[in-house]
Amino acid sequence: MVLQRGEPLPVWGRSVRGDKVTVTLGGNTAVSDAPQGEWKVTLPAMEATEQTEMTISSQLTGESVTFHNVAVGEVWLAGGQSNMEFLLKYDEQAPEMLETPEDPGFRFFRYPQANFTGCLEMNPYPDDGFWRVWDTPENKGFFSGPSAYMGRKLREALGVPVGFIGVNWGGTPAAAWTAMEDLEQNPALKTVLDWHKEGCAALDLAKYYTVSDKPQPEPSQADQERLERFMMGIGFEEMVGKPPMRMPPMDYSPFMVGPRAAIRPAGLYENILCKVAPYSVRGAIWYQGEDDDARGWYDFYDESMKTLIQSWRKLWGKELPFFQVELAPFEGLGFNNSKEYYTMRDKQRAAADALPGVHDICIMDAGDKLNIHVRKKRPVGERLALLARKYVYGESGLLADSPRATGGTREGNQVCIAFQDAGEGLQVQGDLDAVLEVTVDGNRVSPAASVEGNTLTLTAEEFSTASSICVKFCQLNYCTDPLFSSAGLPAFPFTLNL
Repeated sequence: MVLQRGEPLPVWGRSVRGDKVTVTLGGNTAVSDAPQGEWKVTLPAMEATEQTEMTISSQLTGESVTFHNVAVGEVWLAGGQSNMEFLLKYDEQAPEMLETPEDPGFRFFRYPQANFTGCLEMNPYPDDGFWRVWDTPENKGFFSGPSAYMGRKLREALGVPVGFIGVNWGGTPAAAWTAMEDLEQNPALKTVLDWHKEGCAALDLAKYYTVSDKPQPEPSQADQERLERFMMGIGFEEMVGKPPMRMPPMDYSPFMVGPRAAIRPAGLYENILCKVAPYSVRGAIWYQGEDDDARGWYDFYDESMKTLIQSWRKLWGKELPFFQVELAPFEGLGFNNSKEYYTMRDKQRAAADALPGVHDICIMDAGDKLNIHVRKKRPVGERLALLARKYVYGESGLLADSPRATGGTREGNQVCIAFQDAGEGLQVQGDLDAVLEVTVDGNRVSPAASVEGNTLTLTAEEFSTASSICVKFCQLNYCTDPLFSSAGLPAFPFTLNL
């Protein structure tokens, strides 16, 4: 395992009732009574180390367990849905990454995808629930893609062990990862709670519980191959013009509304996040939102995320640094399409602006028109690492934020839009016209665009007599961002009314 350096280290578990449990880590020892079987100790903060041991022993039973190869360094939570869960082996640069040297100081743990009490004991989780080291191609391939790229950069920059804990599940909404009491206290999220309540009311609960009590079948080889194709984005074009696949009727699935659903409000908060807390971590990275868009919950996604972040911080008892990945460009096909990704991105940024210690990365240059599982996780991880280095590890002068429009001015036939975080100046690497939508008094115009320093200048004769001008930049579900800082970071989308 990797333990967080520089912070008190909670260690907890269960034993027999009335036991006294002793935990030793390095040169530190702590003892806990276990009157009802549950026990917890907190060990003092430690400096980084590549290798030490932890021993846990029971006074009543005489049992002793020793964990070898324990490292102390930096630990991050990797939360969200399938684009955070996305295994490195699916990434387009996986062959190169899998050939990189072994690194015993880089590790990854994914918590099993548990959606109700008892399912961990019921179902096998052969790939989850243990620490993987960056050694064999198989282990490397099972790292979360964003975590792999972020972690490699942090290892280079910090020179200490780095570990990630995956708390993610594809196809799940933000509300599933948020405490129920926090959801109930935000009136903006009543829509989500009502959706779940009404869905449960329509169920035959006796049948639901009977069916969900059965272990989930292991995927067949054919199902596994379909999953591989889905994650790799192969076959989407083949679906054009064809009727949707007929799915057999199901009495239970984790993705069906119900009291044990993975998608239910607070379900994954209770069955995954609360099982990981209070493991000491430095901060959290988050890549999610596709499911909220699909459910039409984009107008209040800022409230969803503010509530989630505050819920996580309350659970850990500190202001966790929290870094979001804004949704990648995506259009999709048929049922697998985007609705209002441009709104989702604005809401993600609004949530970040509303809370301290929350920052976004922009990946508007790294999308895929048809594949929701974008196979370009290098820019995701490396840009998250930049934010961590700047806002957590003290590299305050680092250019880590994407350029952001701060306002505009009008003069004659020109509109000048200023940007922050442009570095040595904005750079154009593509077609600005394709991502600009400019209207004058409600009518579309096509201005000439140019950049100089940190300013984007638009020129059109219609500006001279305009009562109102609206400039939209990259406000599309799918497009390719052509505007970058001198550090190669793409500009955030924006809407500006003048």
